[in-house]
Amino acid sequence: MINSLKFLVCPECKSELRQNTSKEIECIKCKNRYVVKDEIPILLPSDLEEFKALEAEYHDHEAHHYGEINMINSYYVTFYHQKYLNIINLLNEKSVVLEVGSGDGNDANHITNSELTIIQSDISFQMVRLAKKNKKANSKIIYVVSDAETIPCKDNSLDAIMIVGALHHLPSPINFFKEARRALCANGIIIIGFEPNSWPYFTIYPCIRFLKKILRLDRYIKSQHSGVSVGDQETEGFSYSDFKLFLNESNLKLEKLERIWFLFGFIHTVLSIINSKLPKNRSIDLPVRLQKVIIFIDDLILSIPIIKNFCWHWTLVVKKIDGE
Repeated sequence: MINSLKFLVCPECKSELRQNTSKEIECIKCKNRYVVKDEIPILLPSDLEEFKALEAEYHDHEAHHYGEINMINSYYVTFYHQKYLNIINLLNEKSVVLEVGSGDGNDANHITNSELTIIQSDISFQMVRLAKKNKKANSKIIYVVSDAETIPCKDNSLDAIMIVGALHHLPSPINFFKEARRALCANGIIIIGFEPNSWPYFTIYPCIRFLKKILRLDRYIKSQHSGVSVGDQETEGFSYSDFKLFLNESNLKLEKLERIWFLFGFIHTVLSIINSKLPKNRSIDLPVRLQKVIIFIDDLILSIPIIKNFCWHWTLVVKKIDGE
């Protein structure tokens, strides 16, 4: 625990931490005290807002269903995940990487650069504990419960930040980007992966809710899970202009943008609905060969002007420019 504290700071005043006991650490400046459970420091601000508390509660409850809910082991998901993991694997030795909203640790387990120090963080204690239990990677991993908008890392201390499928769970994405910029070193990068496009939230999803209501499907088929988180309920996704606003407001530069899924957006939505009603050992998926064909078709479709803006997800790489 003591060794990991050199990478962490108080989430509120950003001062150093010291370990009082095996169950408690303290900020040397503001004297805030933080609980340690299973050697995992819980570095949440004392005034955590209700939205975030509800997010933590939901993901605590669904921690052990995380993989099946998100179908993270499907080829058409891992194919795109591997693209940004390759960027992490190519970082210089001794780099420090923060993963925000790390979930069950699946992405970190596919990082092959064993010289990296990875700080895995999530607002859900149960998620972080599950990630620690599931550890397979050779990298040096530090586990912490924290809020994405109050990153518990020193100024200019991180070489990369990775946030995958979690930005839309934040009440203020701009606050995250500003905090990320503070914590990044010069020329550090942020990978924003698998964030939903906004257009399905105004077209596809309202139609699905309407059909479910008219057909009264929920009356006959009960989900195996506890619904969706408050973040999923309230998000409206992100447009390209949203990301431009976030980056302009936080003084970050867009390095790369990838559009993900067209046909697979519709397919994934249907499969997710079906699999949410099935036991874990009976979930269904498409044959890998067929998935590869659909990925090829999707890439062709998303190369067409105008239509490409109807991707279902975005992945971005942004950079903190030295001297700006």
